[in-house]
Order: sequence, then C-alpha cells, then structure tokens
Amino acid sequence: MAAPLKIIVGGYIIGYPLGGMTWHHLNYLLGLHELGHEVTFFEDSADYIYPYNPSNWTSGVDSRYGRQYLEATFARYGMPNRYCYYSQFEDRFYGMSREKFEQTVKAADLMICVSGITPLRQDWPRARRMVVIDTDPVFTQLRMMQDKNFLDYYRQFDLQATFGRLIGTPGCPLPAHGIKWFGTNQPVALRHWLVRPSDSRAFTTIGKWEHSSDRHVEFAGRKYQSSKGVEWMKLKALPRKVQWEMTLGMAGMPGPVAADFTAQGWKIVDPEKASISCQAMQDFIAGSAGEFTVAKEIYCELPSGWFSDRSSVYLASGRPVVTQASGFERWLPTGRGLFAFRTLDEAADALNAIGRDYAGHCAAARRLAEEHLDARKVLAELIERAMG
Repeated sequence: MAAPLKIIVGGYIIGYPLGGMTWHHLNYLLGLHELGHEVTFFEDSADYIYPYNPSNWTSGVDSRYGRQYLEATFARYGMPNRYCYYSQFEDRFYGMSREKFEQTVKAADLMICVSGITPLRQDWPRARRMVVIDTDPVFTQLRMMQDKNFLDYYRQFDLQATFGRLIGTPGCPLPAHGIKWFGTNQPVALRHWLVRPSDSRAFTTIGKWEHSSDRHVEFAGRKYQSSKGVEWMKLKALPRKVQWEMTLGMAGMPGPVAADFTAQGWKIVDPEKASISCQAMQDFIAGSAGEFTVAKEIYCELPSGWFSDRSSVYLASGRPVVTQASGFERWLPTGRGLFAFRTLDEAADALNAIGRDYAGHCAAARRLAEEHLDARKVLAELIERAMG
C-alpha cells in the first residue's frame, strides 16, 4: 500500500443534514480512513442556501443542528472528529480556527471536492493536488456551454473526475470542453453496509420529484428536464404488472399526483423520515426487497454512464436494483442483481425475473458492489490518478 496521505474532502453535509446526502460524502470519508489516510472534512456554506434543520423544517443562519448531527454521525461510524465548517453567513469557522484550517490545507497532499460545490476562494491556500468530482454529469457539461465561470471553476483543478464514465468517449454525445474527464463512481464503504435478512416484498426508493426549473437544459435543439417526475409518470401502471409492493418516496411530489399513483397501486412514503439520519436510511434499505427507481430525463436521454449513489448502497446491502438505463449498463454488468430498463414492460420483466430467483439476485447484487463499488478500489484508483 502507498504511504498514507493527508486528504481533505470538501462537500455538503452540515447544510443539508439528511442520510442520503451524508452517505454520499461519508462513503468517501470512511473509505479513505479505511485505506489509512488522515482525512479531514471541509464544508463552506458559500451563499447557496441557509443550513436546513429537519427537526423543525426550517432554514436559517444557525448551523448547530447540522454540526451536532455531523459530530454524532462521525462518532457512530468511527470517523475521527476532524472537520471545519465555514459559515459565510456569519464569517465564522467551526470545528477548527481559520489558522488551523489554513495550516491543514497547506499540509494536505490532496483535496477532493465532491460535487464541485466547494468554493475556491482566492485568498485561501490550496492542497498540493486538487480533484473535483462531477456527480451530476450531463447537467454539468451542458451548463458549461452557457456558464464560463462554471467551466473556469472546473479548470482550476488538477484532475476532473466524473460519474459520467462515458463522457469524452465516442459513445457519448456530450461536449467534453477540452477536459480529460476521468471516469469514476460512488465509492461504498462496504464494511458499513452489511447484508441484513429481510422478508420484505417492497421495492422502494426515495428522492426528489422535481428539481428547480433553472436546471432544465437545451442541447442540439431539444430541451431536457433535470427531473424524475416526468419519468415516473410513464410508470404509473407498473404495480399491476408485478408481484411486488411498489413503494415510492419523492420529496415535492404534488398531492394530486400522489393520489393518482396511490390509486394505481403504489404505496407513498415520507422520504425525509426514511432519510432523517444515516442509520434511518440503512434501516429503510434493509427493510426493502430491493430498489426500483428512475433517472432524471437528462440522464436517460443523453446517456453518460452515470450510476446512482443511492442505488450503489442498495446493491451493497444485497438488494437487487432495477433502474432506468443511463449508459451505466455499458460498464456495470446487468441481468443478475442489477437491471436496466427503458420501457414499462422491460421494468416489469426485470422485477418478475428477480421474483423467480430472489436469493440469487440478492447475492449477485452484493457481489457486484464488491467487484465494482468497493471504496477501497474506487478511491485507490482515484488517488493513483490524482497523485500521478
């Protein structure tokens, strides 16, 4: 194994302290820690939105809930309590002083900015090597066509990695903008995602129904929505075609639409309750038979190879996944434990196939995670590329 490094992971947990967002980052932190590196988490509020407090459904300058949540989560999963949170709203540092933060950055071998939301402030130091992870491919590349500042932000990094593993290859129509994109995917700290027994008959998922309209984009004369809602509407009749209980938790799902889905046989659940903490999300997945989900329209119509961080932890939990094709089927094996679909009938066929050998598909799901999503492998490859 290579010598341990000092690594900073930049991201967004305190500002939105719910299990899904946390696990997206925590898998990086735990994976790097397990590899023997000294890891520090850094979050910069910038001026995006005020920190959210799910205990009272409010947002404001006060970040106490998020900070306490972060510290409790780190303690629960054995992560050293090394973090720094900068609140631009207060111009104040938490977790460590500004002096300590700057010393930490100067001493760091590598900084990994997950999702590209960490500002690169001109008067702050930088780590020896800087990596950005594009976790929202397609939208990222199309936004770059209109937003020069956004493109310039990505160009400041030594390595630009993306969940869009096909970007920059002949099989993907998206512009690469002269960037040599490095294909990666969500790492999963498998030691923390154990296969727990369940007799559930429910295929589940959680997420957002609709994203803001300013995230809808145009490419080659056609408009695409950064939305799951438009894809879910194509699948209302699915429960009548399968033997499973189909369960859906979509934040922002309109009431009349939820009532229509319920009438079609879907069970609607509260996505925030299922993801109020990291443990709650693990329990929700463990209590599921598997995941059935869709991808945003831009992922489906402009395949980049993207694969969901949430679907990744379902697989790690030994839960089969059926999801819309987005190009991931070109690098992840499908047909055992994982299925890609394009039509309602293909979705139903996949779910029914799982029912004929459920135990076999559960075992295949976990094997797939071990072979392709293991944080030790994914992050070792990322570090080798970043430091090379």
